[in-house]
Amino acid sequence: MDRGPFPQAELDRLPDTGRVVVGVSGGADSCALSHWLAGRIPRERLLLAHVNHGLRGEEALRDEAFVRDFAGQLGLQLQVERADTRAFARERGLGLEEAGRMLRYGFFARLAPGDDDRILTAHTADDNAETVLLRAARGTGPKGLGGIPPARGKVLRPFLGVTRAQTEAYCRAEGIPFVTDSSNLDPGFSRNRVRLEVLPALRQINPRAVEAIARAAALQREMTDFVEDQAEALLRRARLPYGLSAQVLGEAPAFLRQTAVKRWLEEKQPRDLEEKHIQAALAVLEAGGAAPLPGGWTVRRAQGVLSALRERAGEPFRMAVGPGENRLPDGRRLVLTPVKRGPDGHFSQDMGGPGEKIHNLLFKNGIDCAIIKGELVARSRLPGDRFARKGAGRPQPLKRIFQELGMPPALRSGAVLLETGGGLVFCEGAGAGAGCGVTEATRQALAVEILPGEA
Repeated sequence: MDRGPFPQAELDRLPDTGRVVVGVSGGADSCALSHWLAGRIPRERLLLAHVNHGLRGEEALRDEAFVRDFAGQLGLQLQVERADTRAFARERGLGLEEAGRMLRYGFFARLAPGDDDRILTAHTADDNAETVLLRAARGTGPKGLGGIPPARGKVLRPFLGVTRAQTEAYCRAEGIPFVTDSSNLDPGFSRNRVRLEVLPALRQINPRAVEAIARAAALQREMTDFVEDQAEALLRRARLPYGLSAQVLGEAPAFLRQTAVKRWLEEKQPRDLEEKHIQAALAVLEAGGAAPLPGGWTVRRAQGVLSALRERAGEPFRMAVGPGENRLPDGRRLVLTPVKRGPDGHFSQDMGGPGEKIHNLLFKNGIDCAIIKGELVARSRLPGDRFARKGAGRPQPLKRIFQELGMPPALRSGAVLLETGGGLVFCEGAGAGAGCGVTEATRQALAVEILPGEA
């Protein structure tokens, strides 16, 4: 595609079909992007989108009217959203800038529901430089120094390599009108101070400072992507049933170990996770012990395993269970799926097809229905409990089994045991007991799953 006056513009990620939603504020950047796109993409695909945030009174109404007229001149479709940003921010405890961003992108997303639909914003190299400098001043990590990503989900930023001077020059050359948001001139906002004071000072050192920062950010994004891939590979090697191998993590370089632990903690989705919590987890990995995380989570190292968990209720429990979903006292779900062996020797669910998942479950967590004598009971452990694991010979104390499994002590009191006829036939983590699992002679079985509680 001929990029004309914007050789740095990037449209390679844009599908050949689907709606193209273009965020338009009325400023030079978004007006230049809209005009440039109208000459390169079928106009029936383009939809301009404008949000009146209700923050600037008459000036906001002026901008809305301008965008309506601008879309009409280009012959493009337009959707306008009026929002009460202040009320939205109050309701959610957000700052105005974050609230406005959420409202904008939420509106854009509603206009782009199709798989091939995309959202284009007019962020420029100047916006990227401002973001990098702000993050560096406030304190950030490698990912933050990568600045604004050129693509995230359906959102594309084709002008990220284009400077603001270029968009303004394009508007002048093509006779494209635009408006100026007076709030962009207020030095009371940190971003404006960077734009009005810091970047001009840097241009005195290097007239192409913005482009230099953009190149550095792009290199940082590439390095960050590489590190993220390596961290994911490290996590795969370190994963254990109840956490991560402290030995595997400890053998990795420090920066890779930190990235992996951060990704792992983010999987748990504790609220308000901050850098100090990542550092606390790394300290626990190094020295042992435990540290609290937001939302009632605790990270601890014990027996060579780094775990992050919510403490389960320690009250003993005993309850009759049956096929289907059974709610456990700690909120988790015990799912027992009945299966039958067919004439072909394969198992299938009573209610439907075979499913690879069921066969995988039966390998370890399948109970032969022939050994169930009367009532099937789910319960917590009792003093003196012993369990015979498949292939392990004589019954062993549960404490030893839990230790061998690497189950954190805080989870053991809530571990699920299944009992029938006075004997244990299943232990969470260990699977079906000796003589209780699925064999070639099994005709009917129960596949056992223990799932988290629903959010």
